Amino acid sequence: METGVIVALVTAAGATGAGVTGTVAAHILSRRTRAAQQRLAAAQARQAEAAAEQLHAEGDRIRQDIYQELTQDLRAELTEVKAALKDARQSLAATSAEAERLRLRVVELESRIAQLAQTEQHLSAELRSAQAERDQLRVQLAGKDATITALTAQIGDLKAQLAGLQQAPVTAPRT
Repeated sequence: METGVIVALVTAAGATGAGVTGTVAAHILSRRTRAAQQRLAAAQARQAEAAAEQLHAEGDRIRQDIYQELTQDLRAELTEVKAALKDARQSLAATSAEAERLRLRVVELESRIAQLAQTEQHLSAELRSAQAERDQLRVQLAGKDATITALTAQIGDLKAQLAGLQQAPVTAPRT
């Protein structure tokens, strides 16, 4: 109802009786109050719905931000892991090459050691043979030295005899 109708009823209430008019006016006012309350509830519901949509949109934005941040972090970590893997592969290649070089050097040295051991055995046998020959020659030399000493003494005796014979007059044999 219109406000003009309500004013007319209130004025008429004074003339016809306050009881009936007050009841009608109270009824009309309570209906308006209920309508206002319904509009207020509807506005609050719309406002709550808008707030819920805003919270939902904010949640979506936060989820998107978290997703992007996690994606960036994972990409950065993946890049780091790839770089570490590349470094590890290069290190493995270098280590493998160094290990192969060392392996070849060990084989070479083992071969040289075997060759030297064989040479050592040969030279050891040759050394023993040379030492035995030396010892034998020393014995022979000692024998020759003794012979030389004896012959030198004998020559000295013969020289002495010869000198004695040359100084003594030689007499002719008598016949």
